[in-house]
Amino acid sequence: MSNRTQIQRIRKPRCCIGPHGLLPRYSEKQSEGQEQLFRLTDNIQAEFFIAVEQIDSYSVLISSKVVYFLNHGKYIDRDAIFLEVKYDDLYHCLITKDHGKAYLQLTKKAENSSSGVAIPGPSHNKPMVHVKSESLAVKISQEINYAKSLYYEQQLKLQANESQEHLELDS
Repeated sequence: MSNRTQIQRIRKPRCCIGPHGLLPRYSEKQSEGQEQLFRLTDNIQAEFFIAVEQIDSYSVLISSKVVYFLNHGKYIDRDAIFLEVKYDDLYHCLITKDHGKAYLQLTKKAENSSSGVAIPGPSHNKPMVHVKSESLAVKISQEINYAKSLYYEQQLKLQANESQEHLELDS
């Protein structure tokens, strides 16, 4: 039996969960994004992959909890992140144009909001990232805002704890 060769993987693992909780169609681009997310989060299964977009000098990885802006490199790890925005901190993502160039503007929430209402923060809480075309900026902005809405939808969902699950199984 030692003559058998090790079977090589034909394709990378697919995303196990799509944005709606369904198994999506296989996509090599998405499987690479899933692999990048696992490297960034040390294989944490609670955060799942939603989308990845490659730009000339960086990529945008959108997960169920965070948006990562990553520098290109041979190996993606935490050092590759140049901007990380959690959905808890994100007010919204907009497209801004300046001198004919398109930018993603990620408006973060104010640090101290006494009313408890989410309001945009000061200008230093509005990081902007250059995108090569307006159509790509629109697509990425929509993906980020969609992922943010999914995140808040999950926050409103009732979470079953282990004791409740055991009670349901016992009855």
